Amino acid sequence: MDSVELEHYGNDIVAYDKTLFPEFPNDLFNPEFLSSEPLLQYRHLLPTRVKGRGGLHLFTYHDQSLVLRHYYRGGAVSKFVKDAYLWCGLYKTRAMGELQTLFALQRLDLPAPAPAAARIRRTGLMYRADLVTRFIPKAQPLSMKLSEHPLSADTWRRIGAVIRQFHDKGCNHADLNAHNILLDEKKMVYLIDFDKAVIGRSAGAFQKTNIARLQRSLLKLSNSDSAFHYSDRDFNSLMEGYGPGQC
Repeated sequence: MDSVELEHYGNDIVAYDKTLFPEFPNDLFNPEFLSSEPLLQYRHLLPTRVKGRGGLHLFTYHDQSLVLRHYYRGGAVSKFVKDAYLWCGLYKTRAMGELQTLFALQRLDLPAPAPAAARIRRTGLMYRADLVTRFIPKAQPLSMKLSEHPLSADTWRRIGAVIRQFHDKGCNHADLNAHNILLDEKKMVYLIDFDKAVIGRSAGAFQKTNIARLQRSLLKLSNSDSAFHYSDRDFNSLMEGYGPGQC
């Protein structure tokens, strides 16, 4: 990551894309600060509107529309530890791992959020982390789209084709679901949330695992909401777009 600059603020480490910003102050990772500065045009997207326990924090800095996301624990462990992780070195933190992945996806010209900055706040043997990416305008999660109206077969094929692009480049998303696929008003498709993703994997079981995880996600949403616009025919169209081989 030749374009990444590292700054230290006490126990905090801030990494940012120096081709985008001359500096990236530590305060920009604090929603309270963002909301107090009118020039930053802060908006908070609540968890009810987007996936994520703390929601997303939108702001503008150096003419860039940005999204701040805090890392929270998932699964059973989240009942005991909300957002702390074991420190095993800077480049093994969740934020630096995802930042590196996003830079790699950018080099591969894949439709994913562009990386902007990350913060790691270390406290003894534990750390907490935040990630900032560039905002994808006028885009909604697939899950939200389907709660409003059905999608055309062509749109489902587009989704399948984009997933195939990632797989052909060896990207194992690891958490492909209906919340982590975005569609904008021009029907462009993006994948988001690359925490735990791996790039450079050879063809193998991960492609089938990704697709199966997405299918389970769609079925779960469909079974929990009778107004959710999804059917087996939609998934068949997705697989048509994905194409033969690998799955």
